Amino acid sequence: MSRKFITSILIAAVTVTGISLSAAPAKAGNDDLAKILFGATALIIIGKAIESNNKAEAASRHKQKVTPPRPSIRRKALPARCLRVHDTWDGRVRMLGQRCLEKRYTHVNQLPRQCKTRVRTYDGPRQGYQMRCLRNKGFYLASK
Repeated sequence: MSRKFITSILIAAVTVTGISLSAAPAKAGNDDLAKILFGATALIIIGKAIESNNKAEAASRHKQKVTPPRPSIRRKALPARCLRVHDTWDGRVRMLGQRCLEKRYTHVNQLPRQCKTRVRTYDGPRQGYQMRCLRNKGFYLASK
């Protein structure tokens, strides 16, 4: 836009200056003066056009709000239906089941690896993610 704008201003300046010079009677001493006036006028008009264009661009830059990217809040919401409580030799363990998360949560591969666990229950070994560890990392249970 800025090149088109400057070009159109320049064409208008040359046209206006050419008309005003052709309307004046031709004299021998006026040629040099006319050239100087023509050049000065063109430079002033071009300078004003560039200045106004720069101001418009600066104003448009200030209007745009740049927000830094942040992790999606929805990625932190884990499906509550995947929460399991298992009885182990050591007591109860609250964890999110691995297979349930793979079916119902699209960002399983982005969960913290240190929260992944495997426990031995009375019904056999279970794999999943410890709820306390996930909560400490900013994850939470979404409503059912």
